[in-house]
Amino acid sequence: MTVPDDASPAPAPGAPAAVDHLDTAACERLFRRNGLPLLVEGHSLDRDVFGRSAPFLLVVLLAELSGAVRSGWPAWANALALLGAAAIVAAAYAGLNVVRGRPWSTLPQSVGVPELAFFVLMPALLPVVFGGQWGDALLTVVGNLVLLGIVRVVVGYGVLSSLWWGLARVTDELGAALLRLVRLLPLLLVFSLVLFYNAEVWQVFDRTHGVADLVLGAFFALLVVLFVGLRSPAEAREALAETAARHPGHERAARFSRGQTANLATMIATSQLLQVLVVSLGMGVFFMALGTLTVTPEVMALWDVDGGTWQRTLSLVGGGGVGGADLVVTQTLLRVSVAIATFTGLYYAISVQVDAVYREEFVDGIETQLADVLRARSRYLDLLAPPPSAR
Repeated sequence: MTVPDDASPAPAPGAPAAVDHLDTAACERLFRRNGLPLLVEGHSLDRDVFGRSAPFLLVVLLAELSGAVRSGWPAWANALALLGAAAIVAAAYAGLNVVRGRPWSTLPQSVGVPELAFFVLMPALLPVVFGGQWGDALLTVVGNLVLLGIVRVVVGYGVLSSLWWGLARVTDELGAALLRLVRLLPLLLVFSLVLFYNAEVWQVFDRTHGVADLVLGAFFALLVVLFVGLRSPAEAREALAETAARHPGHERAARFSRGQTANLATMIATSQLLQVLVVSLGMGVFFMALGTLTVTPEVMALWDVDGGTWQRTLSLVGGGGVGGADLVVTQTLLRVSVAIATFTGLYYAISVQVDAVYREEFVDGIETQLADVLRARSRYLDLLAPPPSAR
């Protein structure tokens, strides 16, 4: 929900970070940039999570003023309703300040329970006041609670920074990732090709409802998250212990609390999930292209496949496609490609958990990053509270 504090690239893998000149703020920026915000001493929800997300939450709150708008009202009435909704929200916030013994115009210095309750409940009152829509009010409350939960995880555990680092790893090691994919998925590729050219598969996805596709995709995505997430805490402890053993002198910096270890596990899981996503997207694009070239309207007619509710015909220079046939992209082709890509992602997520070569390569990359973090944390802890020998 927020961007990393420092947009500068992280140190290249294998290059030790120069930390002797860093001050406290620079160390904290390094922690956040590496997806480990919980290493910041005094980390708190109201200041470092919801406080940092306050601009985003304010934008959401302003967007939810549209809850006062009713589709059956004329434009002038909806404009007045929006102004009234803004006035109600502003007056309610001023009243909250007065009740808490602060000047009515005080802006929040941190976002705690009162501010979060205001964010959840006030937009939900607007559909009730302007139209008596209790169902919309309940949906607004639930949606805001879910949103706060997402903000808690994404910002609190530095997921965006982890994605930034993981994307850099995927880009730097794309060739190695492709070789790893070829090594891990030979049988799956053969199976996927056979499955892709199976008429029954096409008929199933040609006749399934869109909601069923979403439920199936969500189910397999949840399985991928579970496979990766269950292994990540053990990987975090292993990587931390190995890094501390290889870099003596940073014992104090390597003592992570349970929350900090969970933060490290989240960073590792995010990096792995990003790799699974890249593999799945690659397979999906491959099968979309393959199906467009080879599964022509004539083939779909033989398979008794309609193609779904929409289709697009590709016009190529010179006319026609492969063998003079038209190239057609259909909804069914998209569904089949996404389904096989999802199966591939699930298989990849399971395979990398048991592949010794991959585990060694991935853990080595994490340890390289952790070595820089531990050096910075040693400097950081010395700045905050120097060890007795240095006093």
